[in-house]
Amino acid sequence: MSGINIDEDTKRYYPYGDLASHVIGFCGSDNQGLDGLEARYESILKGVDGYIDRAQNAKGEDVGTDGEEHRDMIPGDSIVLTIDRKIQGIVEEVIEETCMENVCTDGATIILMNPQNGNVWAMANYPSYDLNHPYDIENAEGMNQEEKSKILQASWRNKAISDTYEPGSCFKLVTASSALEENIVSGPDNSGEFHCSGGIEVAGVRIKCWRYYRPHGGQSLRQALMNSCNPVFIGLGQKIGVSKYYEYLEKFGFFRKTGIDIYGEANSIFLKEEKVGPVELATISFGQRFEVTPIQMITMVSTIANQGVYVQPRLVQATIDSQTGERIDFEPKIGERVISEETAQTVLSMMHSVVSEGTGKNARVEGYEVGGKTGTSEDGVNTGKYVTSFVGVAPIEEPKVAILIVLYNPTGPNGHQGGGVAAPVAGKILREVLPYLDGLAE
Repeated sequence: MSGINIDEDTKRYYPYGDLASHVIGFCGSDNQGLDGLEARYESILKGVDGYIDRAQNAKGEDVGTDGEEHRDMIPGDSIVLTIDRKIQGIVEEVIEETCMENVCTDGATIILMNPQNGNVWAMANYPSYDLNHPYDIENAEGMNQEEKSKILQASWRNKAISDTYEPGSCFKLVTASSALEENIVSGPDNSGEFHCSGGIEVAGVRIKCWRYYRPHGGQSLRQALMNSCNPVFIGLGQKIGVSKYYEYLEKFGFFRKTGIDIYGEANSIFLKEEKVGPVELATISFGQRFEVTPIQMITMVSTIANQGVYVQPRLVQATIDSQTGERIDFEPKIGERVISEETAQTVLSMMHSVVSEGTGKNARVEGYEVGGKTGTSEDGVNTGKYVTSFVGVAPIEEPKVAILIVLYNPTGPNGHQGGGVAAPVAGKILREVLPYLDGLAE
């Protein structure tokens, strides 16, 4: 046979371009999954290749009289993501605007999650990349291969699961939860139970409150959380003690990966328990000198929102058989109780006060009761860089969504404090997402 043969082929195409790029991932030239869910669920998505069997001699001439043998390909099964396209789109629009406005030199991460079943509604990092052109690099002229590879690996990296950061004062939710659960405090509203004099001395080291120049004075636990007062939480950490505190870190899932169904998840970085002295315990109690992943942090907040019960985050909720159309749903993975329902409700109530009256007031949404906590921490030691964050849930009475905002080194005119930079981002997103979720429920 001579001439030109035209054979059909298939190539993965992503109609939404860069939407959820760090979650979906991409395929190679042979349609094999190389990153993200494409790689994690390769065995389900791949299917069976088709083929054309033809015998030819060295001259390319057909041998035999049976002609070609064809086997049609069998499409792979489909997976149903927990990602909501509408919510993901809202988040990606806001994250880009935020990074541009606040000049976030190292990007940002935002996650929204259903605290009742672990469904991740949105997971976005900035900058993102086009799934249809994952190897494209801007201004690549003059770069060597090693430089190009480094840039590509960084652009593909899902910071939401693969990177760690200091959570700062957002972590005071863990300290408050542990103290309430252990009955170390009488309750959230015992006026004057704590006193801030501008700092506290720990093992000969004076650790300042952020408002050392105008101390908070007498406070209840609720007021201390609203004011994000470091000395109060250092004192709580001392009363809880290293051993018991580490038990709660274990319960909240900070010593293990969440097990979210995507490759590349990192784990936290904590000192070993036996190496934690008074100063180390003090800094841990207000969220510094250790690192966690964004997915661990939002899972912790979801635990509080889920009445104190741990739920594993997930990105895929079902598969659909390509031949029969049968849908097989995965059951949510509900873990153990971490704190009592009473403690969870108390912490949620205090989180609401943080947003309604405290440092998180820029996250308020008219018509909805939002709870949260702001955080600001150094990005490493003596780097001059900061990580600004906000964690929250809404509505407080029956939480439907948990949200985490992490901005890496905002250097714009709005500064780098969580209340002034990260909280408004949460408010902007929730103002669109909460009415949308109400519409879905109708």
